[in-house]
Amino acid sequence: MEFTAKNLRINISNGIITDIQPGDSDSSLYISPRFIDLHCHLREPGGENKETLKSGIESAFYGGYGTIFTMPNTNPVCDNPDTLNYILSNSKNQYSIIVKPICAITSGLSSENITDFAGLKKLGACGFSNDGKPIENMEVLKKVLIKAKQSDVFLVSHAENTSYPPQDSHSEWTAVKREIDIVRETGGKLHFAHISTKESIELIRQAKQEGLHITAETAPHYFTFSREDITSDDGRFKMNPPLRSPEDVEAVKAGLKDGTIDIIATDHAPHTRGEKLLDYDIAPPGITGFETAFSLAFTNLVRTDYLTMEELIDKFVYNPAKIAGVKFHSIEKGGIAEFNIIDLNKKYTVLGTKFKTKCKITPYEGIELAGKVISVVVGNKVYNLENGETEWV
Repeated sequence: MEFTAKNLRINISNGIITDIQPGDSDSSLYISPRFIDLHCHLREPGGENKETLKSGIESAFYGGYGTIFTMPNTNPVCDNPDTLNYILSNSKNQYSIIVKPICAITSGLSSENITDFAGLKKLGACGFSNDGKPIENMEVLKKVLIKAKQSDVFLVSHAENTSYPPQDSHSEWTAVKREIDIVRETGGKLHFAHISTKESIELIRQAKQEGLHITAETAPHYFTFSREDITSDDGRFKMNPPLRSPEDVEAVKAGLKDGTIDIIATDHAPHTRGEKLLDYDIAPPGITGFETAFSLAFTNLVRTDYLTMEELIDKFVYNPAKIAGVKFHSIEKGGIAEFNIIDLNKKYTVLGTKFKTKCKITPYEGIELAGKVISVVVGNKVYNLENGETEWV
């Protein structure tokens, strides 16, 4: 069977790519590898009323993802072999999505006892993070970076200085600064999650120019919304970190453009309908991300000439793979057929009721977006995401 897009023309037989040729420049379709998300929350175990492994995986599939890294703030916390094994055992799925659990840096997401990096990595942990809770003891963080370097593990920072209120940009950038200082001292590697302020971006830019082993991500809500978009007491707009100023939004875009920010992650963090419809001050922070991430990035970055389509795919596929050290099915002759088919001209209105995630509440409700993953090829199956049909090829 042949698949023709703007960038590629691919033939597959029995689930294997048999030929690759140049694409048709007149096509509105684009073929990409399945996306990789280095930052999501699937809630299970313990938060199945918000999301389950099954519903989260299906949501990721409909967003075009083939590999997802799950954060450890479950209940119980993923800081031990039993919980790690539970996630690995219960994440098998029909969509061939690879679920890679990130375990906690410290037991119970505290700031004290460091978990067994080498042991948990051997059992299947694909990284370590205390996402949601910062490590504010710099002596502990120093030990963490040294231990992570010795065990060669992917380490993700939730940079937050709780001496400041979350709405104050100092809460993020002062934490980024002190953690960069520890990286410089130890020679370790650190990946910064959900970067949202202009000061943080400049610090990371300077650290990279210095040659430090620093990488960073942002999420779509930080380049599509500012705090000025919160026009009512609306829990749908509550995230962690919170939405920032318009100047910060422009800095995030600039950081993506010049490569200071390496990747776009979703920070998919669902809650129940009742929780997200609470007033802003009492609603829990979090936003669904899988099913809107690509369209938000394409609409706000590619169609506005911040990024080319190829640069966007770098942020969604190649850079995440390189940073986390994971393999994926690249598009090559003789390889397994596994790729997204994206309609670049597709326009649609976001409707939370159509989401596959259990959380149907989104601040993007009613907003028109462009660009959408319409089909996913996995081996000898073509999943049509528009009508839910599966075709064998």
